[in-house]
Amino acid sequence: MRLNILPTSMALASQAMAALSELGLQKRYPTGSFSILAYGVAPEGASIFYSDGCYDFPHESDPYLTQYLGLAYVGDSSQWASGSVTTDVTFVFKNSQIIATATNKDYTFDPDTFFYIRPTPNMVLPVGFTGNNVDTPDDAKVDQFIFYGRYLMWQNENGLLCDSFRLKDTDVDDIYQLYWDTSNIYPPDFLIPTVKSLNLHLAVLRFGGLEAYVVPLNIISSEVAWLVKS
Repeated sequence: MRLNILPTSMALASQAMAALSELGLQKRYPTGSFSILAYGVAPEGASIFYSDGCYDFPHESDPYLTQYLGLAYVGDSSQWASGSVTTDVTFVFKNSQIIATATNKDYTFDPDTFFYIRPTPNMVLPVGFTGNNVDTPDDAKVDQFIFYGRYLMWQNENGLLCDSFRLKDTDVDDIYQLYWDTSNIYPPDFLIPTVKSLNLHLAVLRFGGLEAYVVPLNIISSEVAWLVKS
């Protein structure tokens, strides 16, 4: 499913709600820890990860703007050599906000590390993370996220649902940078992913007197580990 809801009329929002309803999806927020995956660039989805650095991101108010940012990328973080801090992340959802935690044991994120988008009109801007001694752009939005089933969306000030994530190639194969697009023109050189949550629940299978615990090790390759106890 792909929903691209442009902020032009309330009718479009109604159509989106109807489409979600027809698919049997309901507004349902993830419980516990979860990952966020982008589908469309890998058969089983590719995880969002965190990396920081100093970047030139001209803004309409400052064409020479340079900021030190924590940004969202998609793919295998072990293949990404840029940034002083690069780590996979997990998330929890609270009060329409998505809070990030580093999975790399060498890093501890600030408790106010929020996932953000930048819905500035007529712009395509990077998605990122607050906190951890990095800059947060003035136009960053950290709330009003919602989930329908597993589909991640954002609700703007007019109540319209938006699914405007974009991916752009980096100089590393199969690593993409995540963006939010309010240009309404489908700019070239950007891919259109579907972005979903993946809950990291522990599955328990019982075989007679044994219990087998299935623990996700790598949500990209869907490998599992088996821990058996009597």
